[in-house]
Amino acid sequence: MPREIQIANAAGFCFGVKKAIQKAETMDRAFIFGSLIHNPQEVARLASLNKKIVHKLEEVEDNKVVITAHGLDINVISQMKERNLEIVDTTCPLVTKIYNEGHKLEAQGLQMVIIGDPKHVEVKGIASRMKNPVIVYHEEDIPNVPEGSRIGVVCQSTLLMEKFDKFVTLLKARCAEVVPVNTICKPTKDRQSAAAALSRTVDIMVVIGGRNSSNTHKLADTCKMNLPEATYHIETAQELDPKWFEGKNKVGITAGASTPDYLIEEVIAKIRSYDSLVPA
Repeated sequence: MPREIQIANAAGFCFGVKKAIQKAETMDRAFIFGSLIHNPQEVARLASLNKKIVHKLEEVEDNKVVITAHGLDINVISQMKERNLEIVDTTCPLVTKIYNEGHKLEAQGLQMVIIGDPKHVEVKGIASRMKNPVIVYHEEDIPNVPEGSRIGVVCQSTLLMEKFDKFVTLLKARCAEVVPVNTICKPTKDRQSAAAALSRTVDIMVVIGGRNSSNTHKLADTCKMNLPEATYHIETAQELDPKWFEGKNKVGITAGASTPDYLIEEVIAKIRSYDSLVPA
């Protein structure tokens, strides 16, 4: 019998990523400041269509530059404007929403705390729009938040849902007032919930997406809560190992919000080729 393969109810491209890619594809030539999305294979495809990634403004060869779906440090945007560059902004609206929520909390006189990876371009963009925010990503970062302070809390859009709740609890034990706004985006929540549900019903989970993709790593973390020894994060079908599937008849698949359909289809086809390994 062939293996049963089930794709999570929410997986693959989100609307923000689709919007960014469609915008870039309409341009004959594009200079994209940083990786448009966090999927190496899709970025390579775009590069083949004359969509070049740059990391310095000096590398922009015409007067038009694209801001990625993750947003960008507002100081870099100011530098673009000083150079009179035409800015094509593909920042996801749900990232822009985080900026707005931060401004509302600051207007209440609250010290801002951002839960997220300080090295991630999205978090850098959020922090650049606030007054001296404290960024916490690990539990040992919590003491950096002034004890007894009044704080507002937002988070990276792709944060693990359980992590937001845990950190808010820790902050409430430390601070005089905590006003949390859960800014994990709906596509992330949907994908994490669907991955969690599927991983409880299968023998193995395959998580497809870039290793530089925050939301894909969080999907893998979610699946590992139920299948710690049978969750595999891959970028392409070439990374699959038939030994993973020995004795496993129910296969679950999920994919990060920057993972294109063609990569998912290639993985399914490769797993199908292992059906002969299933005992009769």
